[in-house]
Amino acid sequence: MKNVSHPPLQIVNLKCQLSKMNLQMPKYQHQMVPNPKPWGSIRSSLHSLIAVLVATLLVGTVYLTQEYGVQFLEDCSSTKVNTSGDSCDLFSGKWVFDNQSYPLYKGLQCTYMSDQLACEKFGRKDLSFQNWRWQPHQCDLPRFNATALLERLRNKRLVYVGDSLNRNQWVSMVCLIESVVPPELKSMHTKGSLIIFKATEYNATIEFYWAPLLVESNSDHPVDHRLPERIVRIQAIEKHARHWTGADFLVFNSFLWWKRSMMSVLWGSFESSDGIYKGVEMPRVYEMALKTWSDWLEVHVNPNKTKLFFVSMSPTHQIAEEWGETASGNCYGETEPIKEEGYTGSSSQPRMMRIVENVLGELKTRGLDVQMLNITQLTEYRKDGHPSIYRKQWDNLTEEQLTNPSSFADCIHWCLPGVPDVWNELLYAYIFQ
Repeated sequence: MKNVSHPPLQIVNLKCQLSKMNLQMPKYQHQMVPNPKPWGSIRSSLHSLIAVLVATLLVGTVYLTQEYGVQFLEDCSSTKVNTSGDSCDLFSGKWVFDNQSYPLYKGLQCTYMSDQLACEKFGRKDLSFQNWRWQPHQCDLPRFNATALLERLRNKRLVYVGDSLNRNQWVSMVCLIESVVPPELKSMHTKGSLIIFKATEYNATIEFYWAPLLVESNSDHPVDHRLPERIVRIQAIEKHARHWTGADFLVFNSFLWWKRSMMSVLWGSFESSDGIYKGVEMPRVYEMALKTWSDWLEVHVNPNKTKLFFVSMSPTHQIAEEWGETASGNCYGETEPIKEEGYTGSSSQPRMMRIVENVLGELKTRGLDVQMLNITQLTEYRKDGHPSIYRKQWDNLTEEQLTNPSSFADCIHWCLPGVPDVWNELLYAYIFQ
């Protein structure tokens, strides 16, 4: 028997189909009843044909079981994993090279791939970054099954809310899903800050809403948002939140845009001339914004309908000296993960993480459970997974940049297929919990 850790998606789907059929033949009473009509012989032939087809299916099942070690008689809910307790910490583990099961999709074939993340399209030759699988120490991540997830999302909305890293994860999810949806049964629409992917057959949507600071800010425009001074309306969120209301799964993130020592806070509106501005230091202003966000959730979210997630900070790899390389380097040219277990770079800020944990803890005492997707440590290792120079350049590069590629390398976002696919595998595990 071959030792294959993950059977192909088609086999997993066949398993579910067989399970739904219960592998049962109709029971017929064997009676000798005279039937001179031709229809009787035709019906008998049909019964025989059905018997042959089911027998063939069963033989195929036995073969696939022997070939892949798949237990076909288990229930389709086998996607579930026990994520509670100390026995299974999905966020503690190691990266394992696996070029048999990964990547989970082909980047060049994803209809909705972003040019900011399409590293192979823009010239990256070393594609081994696509072949790393996250292996928790005490348990296994369930195999991502796009069809099973679409069934779970039937007549539902999965909405990602946050900054460009959350959009990175959203694009990953769309690429994971869209390959099993025929072209005529899928669509993409943009409505201001909201982008909606729809799988028509399932009446399911996977959406992204641009709100990099969660609360209102002068950076809310989905395209024109890079301004020299960042200003937040720390107590205003409804303008954004009305687009999330009623979602069945909400996945938030917000960290990257808070990475500064101070931020201007506005009491009043951007349109009014009598607003009050005050500089507030970090991380206090971050804490204030999350308080506004959590208060909105408590009032407007029905915990019996909506599952809530918060994705922790995604580390950058802009200082190669931190993992033992030259001081002037960064993620440019990196081809393997960091092997040192527990490695932490300077881009991660535990103090900010503790604020998130405290806010989520307080929400839980008020009856609202938000699952933290703690992707920070597992992402710390992946210095090899960034677009670096292999992405669409929105501005013309200077001669100086061309002679020094590391000077314009993107060490913040992530190539696809790649690291955010694992973030979505973690999300998948909790959606089926």
